[in-house]
Amino acid sequence: MIRKSRNQETQPDFDEMMSEVKNEIQEQDAEQDIISRMPELKQLSGDIDKATNTCANARIGLESAIQQYQRAENKLDSVVTTISDKVDTINNHIDKAIEDAPTKLKVTVQVSDADWQKVQDLFALQRQWVTTKMQEHIQEVNNMLVEERKKIRVRYKEYDGCYLGHYAQWFFWFFFTIGFSVVAGGIAILIAQRYGA
Repeated sequence: MIRKSRNQETQPDFDEMMSEVKNEIQEQDAEQDIISRMPELKQLSGDIDKATNTCANARIGLESAIQQYQRAENKLDSVVTTISDKVDTINNHIDKAIEDAPTKLKVTVQVSDADWQKVQDLFALQRQWVTTKMQEHIQEVNNMLVEERKKIRVRYKEYDGCYLGHYAQWFFWFFFTIGFSVVAGGIAILIAQRYGA
């Protein structure tokens, strides 16, 4: 009995053995898979390192650009302030000069009598020339108005407040004369018939 039990204890179970074998095979497969993927993992690790370096370089470049921008902005502010101060100074000088101009700027002109007479003569000639030109222009306008009035009179003639064309008036008078003659003749015939009978 004791030997049997000892033999049962010492003999391993078949399922356990198979399980251990399967585990070892899986571990070996996993190790083999890891070993076969080592180049890919190395490539991935290298790509990660490159990306990290690129990101770090980009960050350094961005920080440098921000610092340069800030320095340029400070310089621009300084230049704008300087220009503004200079413009204010110039405006103050101009205002001062304008205020002092009536008292400091005095101009005197001396003209001899002969020169003054020449100036008056030239002014008189200029005024006469302008007056002549204006009169000629007014005369031309008046002539144009007269001609236009004549054309209008030829084109339209007024009869009892009604404006008719020249040909329309002749047309009207022609038929008026004919109609008047016919009516007068008819009346004369009627009178002759009445009293002649």
